[in-house]
Amino acid sequence: MAKLLADAQALAEKLANTVITLSAKANEDGKIFGTITTAQISEALAAQGIEVDKKVISVEPVKVLGEAVATAKLHREVKAEIKLNVVAE
Repeated sequence: MAKLLADAQALAEKLANTVITLSAKANEDGKIFGTITTAQISEALAAQGIEVDKKVISVEPVKVLGEAVATAKLHREVKAEIKLNVVAE
C-alpha cells in the first residue's frame, strides 16, 4: 500500500509540472465545437511519456479556447491537477 501511495504522489508531482496543449475545432469567437474529453487528455499525456488512465481523469466541460484544468484521482488520498491549454485547430 505504501508503494502505491508513493507512486501516486510521484506521478502527481510530475503532473503538477506538466501543461498539455490540445487542439480543437472552434469558431471565430473561440467557442469549441464539442468538448475536450478525458480520452484526449490521456492520449496527450501518453505522448509525453506519462501514463494516466482516462477513467481516473475528470474535467468540467471545456467549451472555449484557452486554459482549463482537469483532475486525476491517482489514489484515494492523492489527486493531481492537469493544466490544459486548448488552441484552435
